[in-house]
Amino acid sequence: MNDFSQNFENLYESFDDILAEADCEINASEFQGILAGMISGGLKSTDKHWQSVILDIANDGHALSADALSELEKVFAESQQAFIDQNVLAPILLPDEEYPLIDRLEAMSFWCQGFLLGFGLQLGDTSIDNSEITESLQDISEISQLELTTDDSEEAKFALNTLIEHIKVAVKMIYMELVIKKELVDVNSVDGNDTYH
Repeated sequence: MNDFSQNFENLYESFDDILAEADCEINASEFQGILAGMISGGLKSTDKHWQSVILDIANDGHALSADALSELEKVFAESQQAFIDQNVLAPILLPDEEYPLIDRLEAMSFWCQGFLLGFGLQLGDTSIDNSEITESLQDISEISQLELTTDDSEEAKFALNTLIEHIKVAVKMIYMELVIKKELVDVNSVDGNDTYH
């Protein structure tokens, strides 16, 4: 596990505790999944509307404490940096392997649901004419509906880790196709070039 993954994973427990103390209706995984979905849909770091949007979902529009907002900003910044860094797969905030498998499965399901919600919120009625993105979104939707199991075998743990890696790759691909390629097209339009070098 690289330093980024370790540092990001360590955010889970503190962020989840802060959300619980604030009586938020969603947990850390779903919260970060919504952020990841919005970032994948093109949310910029300079656009602060995500705070009011996500608080409407997570906390009925009620303000969070200064500590909670600070932690939320940290999770957002870490998430966005991972998307920007082409050497890092998409960030998924889940409990670490010390948690029971069923808790990790449930968190993964919540993360996927959050991602799809955030992605939809960011894109609105924008249609997607890209089969790779559509297939990846379908995969994430199916994973979000997997039946939870209490099987704590090594095979089940391996299957979960395989699914997590699949989600990370799929989400990063969505971001690259929808955000990075669009930015390259925008650069070409400004420069008046037909190709990007």
